[in-house]
Amino acid sequence: MTRPIRLALAAATVLALSAAATAGAADPPPPGGLLDLVGARALGSSAATAGTTGSEAIFVNPGAIGVRTGFVVDTVGVNERRGSSTTSRYLGALVVDAVSSPVAASFGYLSSMAADQRGHLFFLGLAGPVSDRLHVGVQGRYLKLGGVEPVNAVTADAGIHFEASELVSLGVAGFNLVPTSHAVLLPQAMGAGLAVGSDTSFRVQADWKGTWLPHGQVANRYAAGAGAFLGGMVALRVGWMRDELLKATWWSSGIGLVTGDGFAIDVGYKQAFETTSAREMALSLRYYPPQ
Repeated sequence: MTRPIRLALAAATVLALSAAATAGAADPPPPGGLLDLVGARALGSSAATAGTTGSEAIFVNPGAIGVRTGFVVDTVGVNERRGSSTTSRYLGALVVDAVSSPVAASFGYLSSMAADQRGHLFFLGLAGPVSDRLHVGVQGRYLKLGGVEPVNAVTADAGIHFEASELVSLGVAGFNLVPTSHAVLLPQAMGAGLAVGSDTSFRVQADWKGTWLPHGQVANRYAAGAGAFLGGMVALRVGWMRDELLKATWWSSGIGLVTGDGFAIDVGYKQAFETTSAREMALSLRYYPPQ
């Protein structure tokens, strides 16, 4: 095992142990499920609206899926737990083609495997440049879920990604813009983010997201994160989030390994400060053919 990988694993372990030691034994927050669904990279850094591009942007900002030219296939698994119970589980694949034409196309499929909400999620989007620095994107989502509240709905998301300079990016995204009859499960929401730095060296990010609840209240979410790319092969991520929707404060961490032949693996982990029983993990295996 090379020295950068040893350092990366050691740093991630220290972070996880120190944060877990501060957690109390309070009652766990409610499950996040669809409201909390992101990929491994975004989960590890908590803040992701402005700094996540490619396949995982499907979850956080459709305007950023085509910012980096290329073809990406990403398998993703997400597991959320409260105590000994699995409250949500997703497994699927994401594809982005940002090389065949100036307009990038994205497709995603996830199988929802939680016992009380089994079903299917489909994503289909388009994104392209308005100028050299400004990208916009839209995507439709179709959800077919069972459970206590069966869902058979179509909605849409949209996003903007703006590179103010080589080191500063801004992102704005709206979610569930097409109203459905499932205002609790699919509420309208808006996010905005700032990223400073480079995804090939060091980057810090800050996010805000507001979710409009059925009776007109807005639940705010504030997040901050940082990431470092070491030795051209190891990515380390840490983050913090205060979430009024789930009424909890979270810490997160993540690690990624990148190979020279186009493969990458990422792991993200999030846990509530208030209780160690509220946690979420995501795993991603990504392939992007070298150009």
